[in-house]
Amino acid sequence: MIKKILEEHQTPFYVYDESVIKSKIKFLENLDFSFKKDFFFAVKANPNLAIINFLKKNDIGAVTVSAGELYKALRSGIDPSKIIMNGSSKNIFDIKYAVTQKIKSINIENLEEISLINEYSKEKNIITDIGVRINPGIDANTFAKISTGKSGDKFGIEIKQINFDIIKQLNNINLNTLSVHIGSQIHDSEKLIESYKTLIDLADQLNNDGFNIQCLDFGGGFAVPDNNINTLNFDTLTLELNNIMKNKKYEIIFEPGRFLIAESGSLVSKVNYIKKSGNKNIVLIDASFSEYIRPALYGISPMIEVHNIEKNNKKVIYDIAGGVCESSDFFARDLELNEIKVGDYLIFKNTGAYGSSMSSTYNSRPRPLEILINNDEFRVIRSRDTLEDLCKNEIM
Repeated sequence: MIKKILEEHQTPFYVYDESVIKSKIKFLENLDFSFKKDFFFAVKANPNLAIINFLKKNDIGAVTVSAGELYKALRSGIDPSKIIMNGSSKNIFDIKYAVTQKIKSINIENLEEISLINEYSKEKNIITDIGVRINPGIDANTFAKISTGKSGDKFGIEIKQINFDIIKQLNNINLNTLSVHIGSQIHDSEKLIESYKTLIDLADQLNNDGFNIQCLDFGGGFAVPDNNINTLNFDTLTLELNNIMKNKKYEIIFEPGRFLIAESGSLVSKVNYIKKSGNKNIVLIDASFSEYIRPALYGISPMIEVHNIEKNNKKVIYDIAGGVCESSDFFARDLELNEIKVGDYLIFKNTGAYGSSMSSTYNSRPRPLEILINNDEFRVIRSRDTLEDLCKNEIM
């Protein structure tokens, strides 16, 4: 299919396969959990309307972290009752927009949010359902830059800081959810179980004190296969979670983002030049960290497939670099690949998540088009920026 797309479209572009997304949904749905559960897609992983709408058609809700993501989720057809808003620094507009849309829960991450939500809800004469995202002080043993549950992280609130008695006295909010999320690319099920236990124990305690906590949002973070990343043992996770949920009646929500979408997507880029620099063979491609920043940002080694014009089994050590004016614009270093020629293509795997969503127009590079494959057909779901698009919001 890539060859067919290349006949019609110039690189770089992102391409996603519906069948892969569907298989990930089925995998999650078939997990043998013994309790009521639901899956809400973390929109930040890929906010394309077509992707969100496809997930909606497969009964997946949405987790948002901004008014923009909330708008996209609603625009994609997701019912407000299947939308949650997180966010470590929600602004006033984010909060007011979420309140007026009457979504399932606004999960607060700062104590000041409670009074803001209560006062605006009072002004609108409504009662708003909220949750509290707990920071459990758990190190998920993942990359430092995607860890979110340790003491000192900016996400969530430590339990000891929360006065739940004050929350109970407020008339225009209803605390019915507790939330936790300790990071991404987690392969240690024990860390996840530890965070879940923290939430369950707190919910039990609060309900004994007169609250009505109905929903536990366990977050996401399930590891996706990648270079140097182990997978999560879902059999172990399921067994242990069923055990600690025995005789519990809570509705459970999981927030998969990368897990649902990453493996469906690739970034396809053309080789512009091959440069010899000292003892280095540097492959310069038409993509850059403007299109895929995670290797430079997180120091990961992406999975790369060479799409040769002419097959060649000779192995060569390469550095793979992009075209923006930054020394850190490298995708990989000292990587052994089949010999590459100018005009060949490189396919970066597992970029369905945080490829397009973290892209930018740095160096005034137009953002690439996005393509969705359905069986033997494909369609453009985001057009490539034009040069005029780069200027359309600017005033001279």
